[in-house]
Amino acid sequence: MKLSGNKVIESVMGLKASNMVHPIEGEIPLTPFAKDVGDSVIALVTTSGVHLKSQGVFDVEAGDPTVRFIPHTSIETDLMISHTHFDRSDADRDINCVFPLTRLKELAAEGVIGGAAPTHYGLMGYIPNTKPLLEETIPKIVQQLTSEHVDAVLLNPG
Repeated sequence: MKLSGNKVIESVMGLKASNMVHPIEGEIPLTPFAKDVGDSVIALVTTSGVHLKSQGVFDVEAGDPTVRFIPHTSIETDLMISHTHFDRSDADRDINCVFPLTRLKELAAEGVIGGAAPTHYGLMGYIPNTKPLLEETIPKIVQQLTSEHVDAVLLNPG
């Protein structure tokens, strides 16, 4: 049976997607959030490809599995987006759409949250080979979150 061009693309994309799905085995290790939000340190994690302008851009086409550590002291004009697999026109006008660091700082200043973490995290959402992400990148992020006594993360996709 001969497949049309669109069917070939659909088949390849379906194969890629099936390789990215990892079934959950056993109980999901969710921990109830028992601490008062007003006493909690919160970090941002985005998969929209946000990073400091001074950092290397993400290798979008290769599905870059690395992380960019973004200091809490960063301001909007320090940041950029190098992910190209979504419409970023709104985020290019206001980075807080995908990386609400300014809003997080405001919540900390108002006492709504205990504080913003010293470090936040920029990743790409397009990572077809998740092995390096799971084996290298995520452990680095968890180590940093733990060392900074972060209570929760806010995950914001692109």
